Amino acid sequence: MEMSLLNAGLAAGAALAAIPVLLHLFMRQTPKHVVFPALRLIRERQKRSRKRMRIKNWLLLLARMAVLALMALALARPRLYSEAPLGDETAPTALGLVFDTSLSMGYVEKDKSRLDEAKDRAREILGRLPDSSLVFVVDSAAPGVPSGLPAAAALKVVDGLSVQPVNRPLNAAMGQVYAGMAECDRPVHMVYVMTDLARSAWSPDRPAEGLDLVATKGKDKGKTGSARPRTATFIMSLAPREPRNVSVEEIQPSAGVATDGEPLSLAAVVRSQGTAPVTRSVEFYLDDKKRGEQQVTIEPGGQATARFQTPPRFGDGVVHRAEIRISGEPDPLTDDDRRCFTFKVRPPLRALLIADSSIDSEFVAAALDPDPTAATRSVRVERARPADLARMRGDDLRGFAAVFLLSVAELDDMGWGLLAQYVRDGGGLVVSLGPRTLLENFSGVVPSQLLPAKLAAKAVAPDGATFGKVADLTHPLFDQHGKELAAQLGLVPVFRYWNVVPTENAGRALVSYSNGAPALVERVFKGPRSGRVLLWTTPLSQLPSAAPDPRRNPNLWNLFPNPSSGWSFLVLMDQTVSYLAGATSDQLNFEAGETALIALDPQSRFSRFLLTSPDGKTTEELTPSPTNQFLEVVAPRALGPWKLSAIGPDNQATAMGFSVNVPRGESRLTPLEPSDLDVIFGKDGYQLAQDVQTFKDQERTMRVGHEIFPWLMFLIMLVITVEGMVANTFYKEAKTAEPAAA
Repeated sequence: MEMSLLNAGLAAGAALAAIPVLLHLFMRQTPKHVVFPALRLIRERQKRSRKRMRIKNWLLLLARMAVLALMALALARPRLYSEAPLGDETAPTALGLVFDTSLSMGYVEKDKSRLDEAKDRAREILGRLPDSSLVFVVDSAAPGVPSGLPAAAALKVVDGLSVQPVNRPLNAAMGQVYAGMAECDRPVHMVYVMTDLARSAWSPDRPAEGLDLVATKGKDKGKTGSARPRTATFIMSLAPREPRNVSVEEIQPSAGVATDGEPLSLAAVVRSQGTAPVTRSVEFYLDDKKRGEQQVTIEPGGQATARFQTPPRFGDGVVHRAEIRISGEPDPLTDDDRRCFTFKVRPPLRALLIADSSIDSEFVAAALDPDPTAATRSVRVERARPADLARMRGDDLRGFAAVFLLSVAELDDMGWGLLAQYVRDGGGLVVSLGPRTLLENFSGVVPSQLLPAKLAAKAVAPDGATFGKVADLTHPLFDQHGKELAAQLGLVPVFRYWNVVPTENAGRALVSYSNGAPALVERVFKGPRSGRVLLWTTPLSQLPSAAPDPRRNPNLWNLFPNPSSGWSFLVLMDQTVSYLAGATSDQLNFEAGETALIALDPQSRFSRFLLTSPDGKTTEELTPSPTNQFLEVVAPRALGPWKLSAIGPDNQATAMGFSVNVPRGESRLTPLEPSDLDVIFGKDGYQLAQDVQTFKDQERTMRVGHEIFPWLMFLIMLVITVEGMVANTFYKEAKTAEPAAA
């Protein structure tokens, strides 16, 4: 706790406290010797009262000294500070204003957004700012160290602020303002942070940047060699009292890519924050045309799902834009009331199934192409025998999204070479081992360079063996169904399999059996378009068994394709073709702040791209990567569907696009805890105000200090009262005894 004096010169008046001492010394009379009769009673009385008079004299002297000293001190206007001596109210100030401009600051309460409220507080502060002060304004969405501005210029910057979809953590913004103020020579340094304290705008687990520049007075020196004043940091909480918000949290498609002729299902997840249930209309738009609407009721803190379906025919174009909107009662935060979803439409994929026997390809064909006579099919299956590969060329395989090698005994060198070239050109190969697989043929030079694992020997599974652990639930083969798919696989009985050893630094086990042996191994071949090989160590078919105990039938290796084992086989086969075709890896939907990487077909050789923002006002020309594999759009800022026109060497334009949405964290409005602020600023490194009045009180206390004048006046009155009581004892008349009646 430190103290300073507003009128320090007047404190010298405390020296006047010596006047009573001087008066007592110089005006003290020399006692006169008077001859008086020796009256014993008077002398005894004098001895008793002398001690009392001496004490009263000292008390009277001290009281009068205290009155003068306290009056001088009161005129000096002393003030106590809880942080640092910041000087008087007229001292030039280095003022930092840090504005949180994240989307949550657009929350409207009492017809005013949180950012508008922050601007009002800033105008009040700037209006009280002393002359010759400098203001350092920081927008959390804008990088760079700010320069000091006069108050009038700073006010124009503040008025021009707006919420931005792309922001950096406020931890970094603090580093900007501290760095800008570090070398400022103004004697008072103060920083005001205008924020709703939404957790999404901070990095709660790490300190604010630039805290090393916030030095204790007299201990740290700047470039000028003079000691830096300590920087006082105020945090003005602009959080709504009882936040309520309804937002479109997520759009979950049934597939990453739609197939022409088949509808695409979309599940819109709507979340509510508040204290009461709400009912909203959820609207579905496709290419700017309304296609559906549903009413949902959401419990406080809960969510509801509205489901929609696209038409089977999308019309012209390969890229389409879906949008989910919330309508109904006005929402305090409007930016998250809609969410966009961009998706591609592709023609049906082609899959080639190669097997020695038709029964070995029957189950995969039924899973991928259940009705070959249907007009609309997502996958068109074609079948071949191993000998047919000898009559094919590389171009013959290029049109297939995936090639399945199902329980094949052996391939000749030409067949293996053709498959190897197909994979290196970006194709997808699925190999399932079976009872007729020849170890010698699958261990040759070309197969060893192609397969993700080396074959060892056939193995009999332990009793009760099943498919076991899924190594990575975020892998594109499993991410749509996750834990449910893993649970289904855990119920599939396995009786026999091939023991394999994954290729070092190349093969990766995606699924294992319950005893830990690899069940599904993957190998990726990098190139302009990545090729992939998936190796199943047990067949993707089920041969008939006459034995009552399936373990006694050497032709029965598992019950994977059997309907009694659940739906895992059907889902994995469908996901496999999409994954190998590259459909599941095409990401066209991003959150604000993410860099959009748009995958390109290297065979198209686009020369340039025209990028148009959602409002149609901004068009930018971009160039692809040197390998023509992808187009990089660094942190697109505007929310909504972006249009992308890809132009080839012949000036033919191909329509593409992607969507940018509100980050999910912006909709949660979860505030920081005091413990989080302690981590960010240090336990005693900030002052937090939850309302305007507290903010003003803290600001005055920080700048002016705690006013002691009223307490000094009370103390002066008390001392004067004591002085009067002591002085009166000198003049109090003794009571005389009344004469007794005769």
